[in-house]
Amino acid sequence: MRAPFFVSVLAVLVSGPLAAQTPKPAAKTLKVQKLEVCETTTAIEFIAPMPSEEVPMLHGPSPNPESWTIVLEVALDQDGAPFTRVFEGATIPSPGAAAPLPTDVNNDTVLGDAHPAFPALRLVADDDLMFNGFVLLAGTNLSSFFEIIGSEIEHGGQQSTTLTWLLDPQYFFVDNNADGGTKLTATLNGKKDVVFFRHGWDLKAMGVLSAHTPTITIWTEDWISTVDSDVPTDQMTPFLVCVEVRIPCTWDSTTIPPTPIPLDPIFGPCWAGTVACTGNFPPAPGPGFHAMFPGLDVRFSDDYLDTTTGTFVPGGVITGGQCGVIWGSTGASLAYAFRQSSVHAWYGVNGVIDTTAMGGGDDQLIYRFTMIADGQIFDTDVLKKEMMITAAIESTTNCFSITNVRVKHRPKVTTHNP
Repeated sequence: MRAPFFVSVLAVLVSGPLAAQTPKPAAKTLKVQKLEVCETTTAIEFIAPMPSEEVPMLHGPSPNPESWTIVLEVALDQDGAPFTRVFEGATIPSPGAAAPLPTDVNNDTVLGDAHPAFPALRLVADDDLMFNGFVLLAGTNLSSFFEIIGSEIEHGGQQSTTLTWLLDPQYFFVDNNADGGTKLTATLNGKKDVVFFRHGWDLKAMGVLSAHTPTITIWTEDWISTVDSDVPTDQMTPFLVCVEVRIPCTWDSTTIPPTPIPLDPIFGPCWAGTVACTGNFPPAPGPGFHAMFPGLDVRFSDDYLDTTTGTFVPGGVITGGQCGVIWGSTGASLAYAFRQSSVHAWYGVNGVIDTTAMGGGDDQLIYRFTMIADGQIFDTDVLKKEMMITAAIESTTNCFSITNVRVKHRPKVTTHNP
């Protein structure tokens, strides 16, 4: 059947010039959006030594050569699988010290290997380091000397890791550039922190020059382990408890550099029984006080099972004290479990020594005591899913300083530990 005439004409018009004049719809442009990737952020900081600290390295005739510590804190905020792996625990001697060639952890005769528990971390100094007759040149990676590593989850979700390395008299930094100190640089994931410390003499024990009450501080993680699904052996992740004690000091300016003199020492068996001892100490059963620094008392409000020594420590607190007497204490002391003790001198906020004979400024002698809590904590106190850590220190004049901090038990979650 033939199409009507007008239909045929319309078809010709549409297929001809009229169709050419019909505008075509504009082509659609696809916009490519870059998806936001949750990248891991890293923060790194030296806790010790602080700027303007003088560490005991020039031991001289000291009857008890002193030890000092390097303490590093790292915070990692990350989503998904971690690319910064951390294995917690205590290794004394450290991997770098135990190697036949210091820091040659993999035995390939090349010095400066990374720490097996924290391979992404790098620690270098601008001076040579002498260790047991070996010379480690400036710029060598020293991170394998770290001995105690504890890691936890902080408020906000980041993983916080604290590392300590105690330097006793077998370690000695050579002042290559004659600037009176050493610069340390720690690097992780492109972030770094730098600190400069002074080389100094061991403290000088002069008895009690002036009675003082020490300042005492506890630093640890916000969230402590009760259960850790990533560590199947004991269901725990070790964390550190560090107690820092500061007492006023003056200086013997006849030595170069000046020698710190505590006004009211922290007593102990060293220096003829007048000063607390410093160093690394092997684990010993408890509970109770530590023979090297008997003036320290630390208590968890929850029961604690020290799996290293098989010691059960009932929870308790210290409610107060007066000179010579701690009263209102319950439970038992965890001071026996502290593995490290060190001493540093601080020039104060102005970075120069106090010139008065009895101090009078803000210069301080700093003791740092470190424990790794690698046992099991039971939530037995009235603070459900929380724990109070109480610390007390007694000076030679028998006066106490007491402080505490509350931390939270974290739930059973998967941490970023491998």
